[in-house]
Amino acid sequence: MRRLLGVLAVALAIAAVPSFVSAQGAGKTMNAQGTVTAVAPDSLTVKGTGADTWTFMIDKDTSVTAKGATHKSMELKAEGKGTKLTDFVSVGSKVTVNFQDMGSMKHALRINVTAAAAPK
Repeated sequence: MRRLLGVLAVALAIAAVPSFVSAQGAGKTMNAQGTVTAVAPDSLTVKGTGADTWTFMIDKDTSVTAKGATHKSMELKAEGKGTKLTDFVSVGSKVTVNFQDMGSMKHALRINVTAAAAPK
């Protein structure tokens, strides 16, 4: 009986190793910096230096850090409204985006607005 439990424990450990390794490979995060060229509630396009341009997918798990964002979020919540990306990020804003490359798309994990867009 002890031997059977030992064999089962080893088999379970061996079976878990490939899923652990693949989950770690999918978790690689990268950073991009630049100026916002387009923004929508579900996407963000950033132009970096040179010819680099990235489009990021935005979802409910994406966090945004911007000057005054906490105050604005509280205001919107008090009014019974939800927040969306366009409340904090606009075309011309300078941003740093922490993202995961998911093959055909890039998923934004965190967006840090380093400089707001110049007023028009």
